Amino acid sequence: MLQLRNGKYLGSNKRNWDADGILVSEIEYHKKVFEGWHYHENQHLTFILRGGNREQRKNKELETSPGDIVFYESGELHRNFGTKHPSKNINIEIAPPFFSSYDLDTTSFAATTLNYTNAKFALLKTYHECLTMDEDSQTAIHALLLSLMTSPDQIEKVDLRWVKLVREILNDQWNEQIPLREIATLVQVHPVTVSKFFPKYFHCTLGQYIRKLRIDKATTLLANSQLSLTEIAYQCGFFDQSHFIRVFKQITGFLPKEYRKL
Repeated sequence: MLQLRNGKYLGSNKRNWDADGILVSEIEYHKKVFEGWHYHENQHLTFILRGGNREQRKNKELETSPGDIVFYESGELHRNFGTKHPSKNINIEIAPPFFSSYDLDTTSFAATTLNYTNAKFALLKTYHECLTMDEDSQTAIHALLLSLMTSPDQIEKVDLRWVKLVREILNDQWNEQIPLREIATLVQVHPVTVSKFFPKYFHCTLGQYIRKLRIDKATTLLANSQLSLTEIAYQCGFFDQSHFIRVFKQITGFLPKEYRKL
C-alpha cells in the first residue's frame, strides 16, 4: 500500500510553505498519475482550484470540481481517478506537534469541515498569506486555522435544532434578501436569540455569513464560466461590481481577477 509522507502528493509539487507544523502545498496535475489505493501520513484539507477528479473511499465515492474542499484523515485509504487536466489543488496539512502545542485533539481539525464556508475562505486566506509571505505570516496562518477548530471547553453535546434550520434556510436561499424577522419566524425562535447566538455557532455575524455564501457562489462562477465581473456581481446579489470586488477581497484575500488566474 502506497504511503504518502509529509508534504508528498501524487501530482507535481509546485511550491511548499512550512509554517511551524502547518505545511501548505500547491499541487498540479498535467498528466495521468497513480490511480491505486493509498493514504497520507497526516490529516489535510484539499481545496480544488482547477480541474477535479473522482475519488473512491471505503464506503463512498465522490466527484470534485473547482471550489470544493475535501478532508482526509491520517491513514484514510482512498484512490483518485478520472483526473481532469490541468488540475490544481491547494493542500493544508497539519502535523501532530501542532495540535499538542495548542493542547488540541486531532479531531478538532476534522470538525472544520462541518462549517464548509468558513473553512473554504480560511484556506484561501492561508494560501494568500503564503503567496505574500512576510515576518507575520506564520502567526496569521496559525490564527486562521485555529479560528476554525473547536477547543475542548467549547464542545457541546447538543446541536440546537434552530441552528441547523437557519443554516439550511440561508444556504438554500443564498441569493435572496431574507429579513431577520422572517428567519426567526421560520425557525420559531425570537430574533434576539438568532442575533445573539448566531456568532457562537457560525463564527461570524449573520451579515458576514450571507456575504460568504454569495462569495462562495462567485468563486464557482469565476472558475467555471466566462461571465464578466459585473454579471457575476449581479447574479450573486451584490449592488454593483465595486461592492462585489471589495467584499471578495475582504473574504478571500484575492481580487476576483487574481482568483480567476490561480
